[in-house]
Amino acid sequence: MPDLRHKYNFPTHIEYGPGAMLDLPKLIKNAGLKKGLLVTDAGIEKVGTPESLRQAFAKENIETVTFSDVQSNPTDNDVYRGTEVYKKAKCEFIVGLGGGSPIDAGKAMKCLATHDGPLEKYDDSKGGDRFITNSMPSFYAIPTTAGTGSEVGRSSVITIGKTNKKTIIFAPTLMPDIAVLDPDVTRSLPAHLTAATGVDAFVHNLEAYLMPEFHPFADALAKEAMQRIVENLPIAVKNGNDIKARGEMLVASAMGATAFQKGLGVNHSIAHALGVIFNMHHGLANAAVLIEVMKYNAEQKTSADKLASLGYIFRVEADAQAVIAAMRDWQVSLGLPVDLKQFPIKKTDIPAIEEYALGDPCCPLNPRKVEKGDVARILENLCS
Repeated sequence: MPDLRHKYNFPTHIEYGPGAMLDLPKLIKNAGLKKGLLVTDAGIEKVGTPESLRQAFAKENIETVTFSDVQSNPTDNDVYRGTEVYKKAKCEFIVGLGGGSPIDAGKAMKCLATHDGPLEKYDDSKGGDRFITNSMPSFYAIPTTAGTGSEVGRSSVITIGKTNKKTIIFAPTLMPDIAVLDPDVTRSLPAHLTAATGVDAFVHNLEAYLMPEFHPFADALAKEAMQRIVENLPIAVKNGNDIKARGEMLVASAMGATAFQKGLGVNHSIAHALGVIFNMHHGLANAAVLIEVMKYNAEQKTSADKLASLGYIFRVEADAQAVIAAMRDWQVSLGLPVDLKQFPIKKTDIPAIEEYALGDPCCPLNPRKVEKGDVARILENLCS
């Protein structure tokens, strides 16, 4: 594959370091913008981070209005209501502050600020990016979790109410103008959410690395990020005030979202299904199915060889099964699930989960081809 033609894209302007969030208003002021919409959620409001940011904007004489009614799995209705606030207030820019949900919702609001709805018109699986042609307002992303990496991504994942399906809205111009990686902002994240979002970042990197496409840049980022996560996530879970570990996790998360331009696989397809059908936290869903999916992928030699090459990260031999076993032990040490036994999922639910997963856009990209019945077998192993 090195002898074939390829095209690569890398992320946006990144501001990294403790205190970076409070410096963002100065950068926006220098861009000549005077009024913006702050998109966040109720949980972030409770810890006070949005208020600190609003005060920083006020010091720069920049007016802000806030939309904080974004759900944990953002919907098109969230986007429509936020866009209405943006337009009524006559804003000029948008800031997404939170986990992947407010940032993804903010990107979709950026689109609808200058494009007509409905949002599903821009579904990437149907070539909807061709309709994203108008100039859009500036968008700035501040992650409060080290998980999705949406702050350096060109897409937004939104659940469409009519279909109840997670839908990817994609366009290169949806990339945030500035991604702010401030480890201070993540210190308030509880240990269990630190673990859950951290394993999401790990799965992003792992699934991207297993993709067969020739992309040495993404592969290098994915391997480096996985090592950072394996080493630093336990520290961040144990001591949320460890700025170094928090910073390493933010960097690794952003690296993962850069790496998964190669694509994601059936692990994410099943997690998406569990999120939509059972409203399961995305990170927990990814964690719960990871080991069984990796066993499935390891039955293909190419994937087994790639998994084996990660032995050094877990300090085990270069063997796929040894890596999977070490990965399982690592998850257990973080208090994360490694199956679905603790969740209210019955065997009668499996057909619906499989149907959703097989129709998910990540599924066809899985390095091992997924046939009907494969997801059901994975789920049966996870539930038994």
